[in-house]
Amino acid sequence: MNCWIGTDEAGKGDYFGGIVIAGVLVDEKSLPALRELGVRDSKKLSDNQIKRISKGIYDACLCSVVEIGIEKYNDLYSKMKNLNHLLAWGHARAIENLLSQQECPLAIADKFGDVSYIENALMKKGKQIKLLQKVRGEEDIAVAAASILAKNKFIENIEKLSAKYNMELPRGASLVEDAARAFIQKYGFQGLGMAAKLHFKTTNALPKEPLTTPDTPVPQSAAQPSDNPQSKIQIPQSPVPTSKSSIPNPQSKIQNLQPQPIQQGLEKLWAPWRSEYIKTTAHKSNSCIFCDNKLYIIIQGDKAFAVLNTFPYNAGHIMVTPVRHVANIEELSPAELSEVFTMVQKCVSKIKDKLKPDGFNIGINVGKVGGAGVEGHLHIHIVPRWNGDTNFMPIVANTKVVSQSLEETYNLLKE
Repeated sequence: MNCWIGTDEAGKGDYFGGIVIAGVLVDEKSLPALRELGVRDSKKLSDNQIKRISKGIYDACLCSVVEIGIEKYNDLYSKMKNLNHLLAWGHARAIENLLSQQECPLAIADKFGDVSYIENALMKKGKQIKLLQKVRGEEDIAVAAASILAKNKFIENIEKLSAKYNMELPRGASLVEDAARAFIQKYGFQGLGMAAKLHFKTTNALPKEPLTTPDTPVPQSAAQPSDNPQSKIQIPQSPVPTSKSSIPNPQSKIQNLQPQPIQQGLEKLWAPWRSEYIKTTAHKSNSCIFCDNKLYIIIQGDKAFAVLNTFPYNAGHIMVTPVRHVANIEELSPAELSEVFTMVQKCVSKIKDKLKPDGFNIGINVGKVGGAGVEGHLHIHIVPRWNGDTNFMPIVANTKVVSQSLEETYNLLKE
């Protein structure tokens, strides 16, 4: 093999702390360096060896480290009820990050479940390579290197977590109950989710309340959201692989994404740009966004026009509508019907030419029960779709990312 990727994870068996998934790309140039470093299964190395070898791996190879902090881990696990799906996403993300930097024909992952988990999580680039999942995958030097990076970052995170809560949080899962009880005594049972994986059996054996009043208030990250509108839900950037030039900070992080539990208060999204929408007549009775608002019109015809959706599902989301204010498709005249659907064809052709999508969703919502946002004025949605546009963001952050501004899309399609 001239080039291959190895991935592995750390933290899944530890009660305290989140999880870390790492990927390392090995080729002919980096392979001798990894051998010289003594890269092998991280379970056979001391913490000091892991720290030293990790730096050498970053220097020699393309690396991607994906972190899922403990609060976000508990949130995702409560929804998914399956750790393997979460791990699969992390492995797939690490692979995709590296493939976006360098082509590679093969990826090897330490096997943790059914082979379909990672395969289904891969996106466009990842689906084009061969994926091999091995029991004792750390026998491969690329997987071993990934296990070292993941373990090193997990150790760093546990140390930071211990410092944050001013107490020693042990690694592993067998001798952790005393530490968990001490944590509850200081911060209460409700604060345990800020440090420990709640689905572990250890949690069931713990007191749900401290024996006395908790000694310390829960740190700020566990408090209710501030009234300050700048205290917003954090939107993580799609993890980007690191190159050798970006060392010593190669991590692609998700751990800062930590929405508050629902029971602790309403989440806020600071969105001042919506004031422009509020100022329009769209929200008023007896008004229509298609009749009264002529922004971002792509094509204007005699009986129909096409306009960008100002709250798009994807970049290039267009709505085609008749000029006449009409609610039902059967009310359209033959001339209107012809121009509307001819315009749909034109829009699809233009989007294909300018935005290069992999597919489309095209459809009409009629009536409130049918999902129509504007019931009185018929319109056809044209939504371009790309492989991978349904990615981790809706799962991790309940957020859909639109990567292109309305102005940029408008100028591109209006040419």
